[in-house]
Amino acid sequence: MKTRVILTLCVVFVLGLVSHANAQATLVAGSQEDKAFTACANDQAVDAQIEKCLEFKRQFPNSKATPDANVILINAYRNKNETAKVNEIGEETIRLDPTNVTALMAVSRNYAMEKEKKNVDKAVTYATKAVETIGKWKTEPRYLEDPAWKNYVDQTEKSAQANLIYAKAMRP
Repeated sequence: MKTRVILTLCVVFVLGLVSHANAQATLVAGSQEDKAFTACANDQAVDAQIEKCLEFKRQFPNSKATPDANVILINAYRNKNETAKVNEIGEETIRLDPTNVTALMAVSRNYAMEKEKKNVDKAVTYATKAVETIGKWKTEPRYLEDPAWKNYVDQTEKSAQANLIYAKAMRP
C-alpha cells in the first residue's frame, strides 16, 4: 500500500508539470497575467510559491490559467502536509475543470484516507472520473503518435486505477 501511495503522489506531481505547460499555452506571452503565473509556477520556496499563486488568483480571478495555478497550490500544500487546503483547492479546481486529473486524484486520495470515512463515496466518484478522463486521453491521436505521451498516459492510468481500487477498499 505504501508503494501505491508513493506512486500516486509521483503521478500527481507530474500532472502538475503538465498542467503548468498547458497554462503557458493559454496566456499571452509577456502579459502581466503571464508574468504573475510564471512567478507562481517557478518559485522554488513553497511558502513563496503559495503566496504568488494566491496573488495570481486575486489579480486575475477570471483567468483561464486558474485551474493550473490551483494544481501548483495543490502540490505546494501537499508538500506541506496541509490536507484540508489540498481538498479545498482541489474541490475548487474540480468545480472549474471537472476533468482535472491532478485535482481528482489528490482529493480522492485524501478523502479515501480520512479516518472518519465520511467522504469515501466522493473519493470513489472522483477516482472513477480520473480513470475515465485518462481513458479518453487514449483515444486522442497524440496517444498513438507520441511515445512519451503514451508512456505518461499509461503510467498515470495505472496510478489512477490503483487510487480507485484503494478508494473502493476504504468503503465502510
